[in-house]
Amino acid sequence: MLHIKGVPDSNSILVQHFDPELGAFVYAYNGNLSMLADEHLEGLEHHPLVLGGASPKRAEIPRVDFAFNYISDPDLSSKALEAAIEFVDSNGIPCLNHPAKVKQTSRDRLYQNLGHMDGIVIPKTLRVAPHYSSDIQEIIERGDISLPIIVRPAGGHDGLDMLLLKSLDDIPKLECFALDGRDYYLIEFHDYRSNDALNRKYRCLWINGKLYARHLIIDKEWNIHGRNRKNLMQHDKTLQQEDVAFLEDPETVLGTGRWNLLSKFCKSTGLDYCGIDFAVKQTGEILVFEANPAMNTSKTKSDNAAYIGKYWLEHEKVKIQMLKEMAKRVQGAGDSVGNNIQ
Repeated sequence: MLHIKGVPDSNSILVQHFDPELGAFVYAYNGNLSMLADEHLEGLEHHPLVLGGASPKRAEIPRVDFAFNYISDPDLSSKALEAAIEFVDSNGIPCLNHPAKVKQTSRDRLYQNLGHMDGIVIPKTLRVAPHYSSDIQEIIERGDISLPIIVRPAGGHDGLDMLLLKSLDDIPKLECFALDGRDYYLIEFHDYRSNDALNRKYRCLWINGKLYARHLIIDKEWNIHGRNRKNLMQHDKTLQQEDVAFLEDPETVLGTGRWNLLSKFCKSTGLDYCGIDFAVKQTGEILVFEANPAMNTSKTKSDNAAYIGKYWLEHEKVKIQMLKEMAKRVQGAGDSVGNNIQ
């Protein structure tokens, strides 16, 4: 198995520590998926390949049966994804999460490519490179996008660098961003509060052609991430039970029609593995926030929800099974490739 990873476009990497057993430093490459707690499964021979960087070199690898593309963020690692596309296609390597499919999961491309599905709402999303707050004001005044909008840097996933513009009076707040020509997303805001005025943000994983419930986080805030569990859910058994009900039987919680629609949507991405964050509007439509493989799911327990661990362990098993099935499939075909390939 070939592990394809990429250096981000910034050409910066993090040195984590020195491993005396390996006799080498261990690095972290931002923009790469962390899918399993232990990426090196027993029974498979593993080979790393890192693409991109300031001075890319010819790739030399031993013979491999298949690859998994860990490069997960087209905003952070566009150059590495392009290199991975060329590498995989020119050498005919069977590849899970083909980099060409991953490249289509940026927020603006997801809106452009999959925003037309009945029953699915993807907020209108523009990718812009403003130098001044007035650049964004002009876009709004031209009618290219409608207020309220969320402004966020491209490549951000933790929700910390997000601003909700409710009116043009909020334009001065944009000075909190470095408006120097780097890319930002403008995303039309959709109210997704339920009848009880609480926001419910669901996450599912798409693994090997099947959906799995990952979590349901409920809060008064609209900008929901894992840390929001501490606000209401940590001490509210009723909300925790709602999360458990989703984990146990997501199809019943969402309804069979919406569950099947989510499956259809994820299948349309062409990915073997990804996550999808969404809500259900009061109209019954599915509001998709994002769908991509950049959601790291290597954790098998949550610091804020002890009950969730057994479900996440099941996801680990399914991911491992996906890799083993791919290995069995390509070995049966006998199409190993490698040895000093481009």
